Amino acid sequence: MSYVFICIDFDRDYAIPMDKHKHAVSNIIKNESEEITKDPELSVSLKGTIESFNPLITYLNDNKVPTTFYHEARSLKLFNKLQQNSFSKLNQPFFEHGLHGYDHEDLTGEETGIKFSEDEEFELLQSAKKEIENLLSTEVHGFRAPYMKLSSNTIDILSKLEFTHDSSIYKQSEAGIFPYKINDDIIEFPVIKTPKESVMKGMYTYLWPLFEGKRSEEEVVKNYVQILKNSKDKNSYISINLHSWHFAYFISQNRYLTKTEIQKNVVAFTNLIDKLEEHGAMISTPTRWLEENNLF
Repeated sequence: MSYVFICIDFDRDYAIPMDKHKHAVSNIIKNESEEITKDPELSVSLKGTIESFNPLITYLNDNKVPTTFYHEARSLKLFNKLQQNSFSKLNQPFFEHGLHGYDHEDLTGEETGIKFSEDEEFELLQSAKKEIENLLSTEVHGFRAPYMKLSSNTIDILSKLEFTHDSSIYKQSEAGIFPYKINDDIIEFPVIKTPKESVMKGMYTYLWPLFEGKRSEEEVVKNYVQILKNSKDKNSYISINLHSWHFAYFISQNRYLTKTEIQKNVVAFTNLIDKLEEHGAMISTPTRWLEENNLF
């Protein structure tokens, strides 16, 4: 039996790094005035996340689907402010809540030209963790780095802040994989990328190709099912990774989708989950996996 983790990066609409900005800027806002882009709060668009939320959360809640949310603290805070009636739907016993930065920062500074000192990064992740824990009245144990980029200090900082696991590293595989210890305290749950020479043709297990029209729903379902069929090791896992806004925002066309288009994307996503369950997948979360395998 293989586990499947549904992992949703809950963040601003397509966060991009900008030169000399510590915080990310929503792609839709990147050409606005500097007065807007330099302000961490004004740099956030949540239109895609908000318009995707109800059809997505309705499916997850109605079916009690275990789901892991990696939250950007700023976006979660603003979502609570803008969508108070919907916010409570995130408080479910079958949801796990992790951290995805405060403002979707490039912790390495490679894209922005601004590097964080170890103390600055510690304070950033500490404040973001506290924000999420306070907003959702939960404990935060998992981390996914914005842009999947860890600094040389990040893992040690996660240890100091009492995280138990990270999911910021890609691993090439044609089948389900296992987590591994990345230091004495932190267990890494890598994200699968299939080899280019495989029948899955170098597919990342992020759903970008599906939502951007680069792979058909049929092909995406076929590829995930194939990874599942290749997974012979008991208790191995596959993660399905996506963004909270991607049901509603088309990156390559820089436009928001219609309600009909959003619903089509949500249905494609739910069909994928249904097919994997039909093939014997156990939907779970990283923390549940650690608990069931006596590693937490």
